[in-house]
Amino acid sequence: MTTVGAASGIGADRGAGAVGGVGGPAVVRVPRGAHGFAFDRAATPVVRVPPGSSLVVETYDCFSNKVSSSEQVFGHESELLDLIGQYNPVTGPIYVESAEPGDRLVVHIDHIDLGTFAPYATTLVTGDSKGVCGGHWNPLDDGLPDTRICALDGDTVTFPAGAGDLRLPVRPMIGSIGTASATGGASSLEFGPLHGGNVDCPSITTGATVLLPVNVPGALLFLGDVHAAMGDAEVTGTALETNGDVHITVDVVKGGDEPVTPRLDTATTLGSIGCEFGAPLERNLRHAFTDLIERLHRGHRLTRVEAYELLGATARVQVNQCVAGGWTAVHVNIARSVVPDPEKTDEGAG
Repeated sequence: MTTVGAASGIGADRGAGAVGGVGGPAVVRVPRGAHGFAFDRAATPVVRVPPGSSLVVETYDCFSNKVSSSEQVFGHESELLDLIGQYNPVTGPIYVESAEPGDRLVVHIDHIDLGTFAPYATTLVTGDSKGVCGGHWNPLDDGLPDTRICALDGDTVTFPAGAGDLRLPVRPMIGSIGTASATGGASSLEFGPLHGGNVDCPSITTGATVLLPVNVPGALLFLGDVHAAMGDAEVTGTALETNGDVHITVDVVKGGDEPVTPRLDTATTLGSIGCEFGAPLERNLRHAFTDLIERLHRGHRLTRVEAYELLGATARVQVNQCVAGGWTAVHVNIARSVVPDPEKTDEGAG
């Protein structure tokens, strides 16, 4: 573990270091070599920082950057797993001082640099794909298996197609972000309402603020699975998967109402994420809407009925995932402009 301001003396692969300009605040860099495959309360912290600290978290892509050629195609998912071992390496954990169970960890996404380890994004479909939203694949389409390596170039990513290269705008986002689970080592490929995880929400991007339940002292924050772009619902199960450097600032909200699900705010919206793994889509919608009703009631001077009706009139729903096997996370948000001013600001949202 490295404490901000302390001498490092840690190997380059696992250790974190502080960087920064002369006279400026130190920014802690957490190397991508310091990763695991679970939101694990037993993991040894890579770095220990006070609230208000800024960090740069380096990440691999969800395939650990082991799929780098369009010639690497996989007739069965088991062949892919033979190569990569596990999906979704997450860098960390980061111990945030003063965070205790019952608090919320506040993670401001300051910036996402794409392709800092390798300048490409990967998307693929295995030959045994379960098809669109878990349905059967059209037998007339003989294009499987398929792997595409998409070059990153500034604000665009090149999607190679038979009709010619398609230049897509990048939409940087964090696919997996979570705190240590209270019950052990929750898989980095899955998610849960009390720790977050692989929620694959496109709105977790620059300028957003994620509020995560804290289950263990220090919260133990992990993140990874950066995407260059992802369509809503991620129907193939794979976005434009890439590596990156994620610039964040962490803070802590003490106590308050009991955390029941991750929250996702921006300068213009308040939002909640429904992420019970394996639950039907409508149940995760219920989780997110219920949390937003409580937020508007407790923090914005609305009765629960008023909040319910206001959400019915103005809420926006983003289906993060609709993928076979249990991935049905959703993000529900409401514009701050239609919500009464809070009596006090206690959520640390930006």
